[in-house]
Amino acid sequence: MKAHVSYGADQQAADILLMTDPRACSRLTSVSYPSASHRAPGSLGSIRTTCSWRLFIIVKYHVTAWSRPSLLREPRDPSYPDQFPPTPLLAFRMGTRVAGGLHFSDKSLVGVSRLLEDLQHLGLEELCQHCEDHIATTMTPHNACTFLMAALKMEQRTGGSKGSRSFVDRCVAYIGENALECMQTSSFLNLSREALIRLISSDNLALEEEDVWRGVLNWAKYGAGVAQPTAHWTEEERLRVCQQLQGVINHVRLLLIDSQVFAEEVEPTGAVPMELSLERYRYAALPNKFKDNSTNEDKRLQPRVSLKLFAGSQILINEKMSLQRILNNWYGVNKQMWRLVYRASTHGYSADAFHRHCDGVAPTYTIVMGQHGEICGGFSDVPWGKTTMKGRYVASDKAFLFTLVNNQDIPPTKFPVIKKMFAICYHPDCGPIFGAGADLFIAGNCNQNLESYSNLPHSYDGENASCNTLMSDYNFTVLDYEVFSPYGK
Repeated sequence: MKAHVSYGADQQAADILLMTDPRACSRLTSVSYPSASHRAPGSLGSIRTTCSWRLFIIVKYHVTAWSRPSLLREPRDPSYPDQFPPTPLLAFRMGTRVAGGLHFSDKSLVGVSRLLEDLQHLGLEELCQHCEDHIATTMTPHNACTFLMAALKMEQRTGGSKGSRSFVDRCVAYIGENALECMQTSSFLNLSREALIRLISSDNLALEEEDVWRGVLNWAKYGAGVAQPTAHWTEEERLRVCQQLQGVINHVRLLLIDSQVFAEEVEPTGAVPMELSLERYRYAALPNKFKDNSTNEDKRLQPRVSLKLFAGSQILINEKMSLQRILNNWYGVNKQMWRLVYRASTHGYSADAFHRHCDGVAPTYTIVMGQHGEICGGFSDVPWGKTTMKGRYVASDKAFLFTLVNNQDIPPTKFPVIKKMFAICYHPDCGPIFGAGADLFIAGNCNQNLESYSNLPHSYDGENASCNTLMSDYNFTVLDYEVFSPYGK
């Protein structure tokens, strides 16, 4: 079986392969390396290791490996059907420019999921991540829902692999941030039922629940072929719309919809089951009693995350935006707005920069990102403050540490302080310090050294607490960290 590559791509891929990925190159018995006179202008020297060029490397390796299965690092997985041909470049209609990189046409989006699947199968996880990063830069409100459909198909075919879940999360996060624009596109109206449910089940739609309902209703009307306003529906049209909404309407948080909007826009559709309507009116009449009888995990009562909860954060964004709600739940105020006090990458990584912006401020959330994507940190209701001594501990019975993202598949977890006299420590030569262990110690210039460390559990403890929980290792380098304080404090 011989696979063909679009004009120029094979030669360019060979150039980049030799320069940027010697490990992949070593797996090939031969590489078509062109003479200088045949190289595309700018193909050498000016080429940088960008996501776009890495895609060429991937396809070059992919095509060669499929045509010569023995070159794969391991025998071909028998569960991966032989009848699946290598992903051809022409199927994706990949166009390139040395200055501008690689672009996907709208018609090619359905092939993106197959490309990512093949990368995972070849074990090229790093390049798969680069591919995802590049795809994210091409996402717009007009094509985001099409990407979501492709991502869900990939998730289904791979049995929910980690890479496919990551791709889905990126799509949902983008649509959530741009929900109003995305819901006005034809690609939103053409979402499958599964894709719509996945989307509106997210906490990250930046819309009021009334607008979520209106978007869902427009989707149902489009699928049912109904264009008239609700008041002018025939019984047949009403039945078709209700059939479209079956299995979907339960994912709209009807209890949060304004009572007048519910009475004027939702109930007249006839799509809301009687028991759900009665529950909605009971909630409107006695909200506090209703909440007392519900569990904390009842998503119908949880407002979706506003983009402004942690305004200015460069860590809790995109697919990580849902983590904002977790921090607010731990704080005890679901809609609390936070202001950015300090960001190391902006204000400086030195201990002096941290204390200049954060001393005397309380309460605070310190959010730390590691080099491998870990996200952890600590909460303190007491401030770091100067003292005549070189350093001192400050007591608190409300402080806690937390992990949000880690490499041990531990869900978001907080670790309460158990040695309350040692909750936090002020030291002018160090960044934030939690515990006498220290359970979490951020060094000055933490992005350039391995002096930061975690000795959890010591003054803090909890389920799954260990020195590797927060940052994957005892010592670590910090990519960035941020400190937030509530507005009005």
